[in-house]
Amino acid sequence: MPARWRRYARLIAPHLLTIAASLLLFTAIYYWLLPAPMPAAPQIATVTPAPTAPPTPVPSPQPTLPPASVDDGLIRLTILDLQAENAQLRTATHLLRAAITLDEAVQALQRNDFAEADRALMTARRALDRAYQLSVEPQKGPIDSIRLQISQIRDDLGVRPEGADRRLWQVRRLILALVDE
Repeated sequence: MPARWRRYARLIAPHLLTIAASLLLFTAIYYWLLPAPMPAAPQIATVTPAPTAPPTPVPSPQPTLPPASVDDGLIRLTILDLQAENAQLRTATHLLRAAITLDEAVQALQRNDFAEADRALMTARRALDRAYQLSVEPQKGPIDSIRLQISQIRDDLGVRPEGADRRLWQVRRLILALVDE
């Protein structure tokens, strides 16, 4: 057992010496380059009397206006606008998720991993389904046609996979165009 410890000590000793030397060198350089602090001279505080200002008359309180009542209709419209904006952002998020998943499907196709490509296409389809539910009417048509194209590509994977990656890139471009609108 002692021979084993000596062997460990011989292996670790150079590292410990290197660490110690670097710490000493760092400390020496730090104190050499760091300017010495200036000795603090005692400061004598002198008290000067504050100038006296003539008292100013206190202004009489102005009549306060009642707080402006916010129109309930305006609040409802603002809430509806925020909800619509939130739905738009969530739709864009799901569309981007579908585009990223289509990238993964293309990479799987390039590796000839059809099972992974099929899973990626299903995930993209689910993201498009969520985007469809949250989207406004003008976007529902394009999203639905993209979902149909992904289903056709997925069906063709087992029969004729050639050209599927090119078709997926086209679908991806369509999705990104929807996000940019």
